[in-house]
Amino acid sequence: MREPKPYWRDVPLTLRKQVEEKMASSIRTATRVFGGYGPTATFRIFLEDGRTLFAKGAGQGSLPENWRVLPLEEAVYREVRAISPISPRYYGSVSTQGWHLLLLEDLKGSKKVPAWTEALAVQAMRDLAQFHVQGIAEADKVEAMSARGVTENWLSMKQSSEERNYFLDLFHENRDEAEAWLDAVLDVLIPLETDLMRQDQPWGLIHKDIRSDNLRFRDGRLVLFDWALACRGPLLFDIGFFFPSLEGEGGPTAEHLLPIYKKEMAEYGIKFPEFAEQAVAVCAAGFFATRAGKPPIPQLPRLRYIQCLQLGPALRWTCNLLGQPQPPKLSPLKDE
Repeated sequence: MREPKPYWRDVPLTLRKQVEEKMASSIRTATRVFGGYGPTATFRIFLEDGRTLFAKGAGQGSLPENWRVLPLEEAVYREVRAISPISPRYYGSVSTQGWHLLLLEDLKGSKKVPAWTEALAVQAMRDLAQFHVQGIAEADKVEAMSARGVTENWLSMKQSSEERNYFLDLFHENRDEAEAWLDAVLDVLIPLETDLMRQDQPWGLIHKDIRSDNLRFRDGRLVLFDWALACRGPLLFDIGFFFPSLEGEGGPTAEHLLPIYKKEMAEYGIKFPEFAEQAVAVCAAGFFATRAGKPPIPQLPRLRYIQCLQLGPALRWTCNLLGQPQPPKLSPLKDE
């Protein structure tokens, strides 16, 4: 099931005219583009002069959250130079009542993932390391990351039977085994969550939402888009929350890729304490554990499937890192 997105015919004529003026070319045609997991307005625009561009933003049917984060993303494109080597080119924005679109370089023809290869995953680690190094100097241009929704998920599972049951229901026939596992590890996981926000680790500019639907490879190099959540935060957050997506889609594991990222960063004198690795693994697992089993969101029909896909690898990595027993296998979810 696809997300409900507006058609190009829904876009007001005044906004189309603004695009033509901004790009100094008339529009030949445009099509809506699917990607991500929400009802964001996204279009590929074909100009009469032969160029194409990608337009994304908020419009008919967009959620309040789309409207809230859009100005934040636009500010990143406008003001943060460090993203230039790793993001699409930004051409500006257009707006009218009920609509606001960012105009970006079209990445049509670039390589999508999955399927992941080791070479692509390794390249992603190296390119993210370069971005993190360059972004440190501009970290003050964005807001500091909030701990809300990230550092209290295992705690909420201990305090709320409803949260606990959402998680355990993901195991179906293995529910009893999963409950025994949860009781055995919960008090180990809870105190590690709060370590995520400790200041005695490398902080800087982070993307904060790295998944396969937010990236492409162009000429063998990583390109990231959807910068709406960019903030100043622990650098390992970007990597740690990316690993479950990679492994869940058939790519290499965190254990294989993290040393590559750390080696790249060490060349610039940036090293990570052990607690930082443990904290981000625990928080990633807790984030997906408290979301994957909840009821579907109508406007985000594939979200729970994706969260469950990432939960398995996040739990595996966390338990392996901490020397804890592995949970039973999750019951499969259908991608509808």
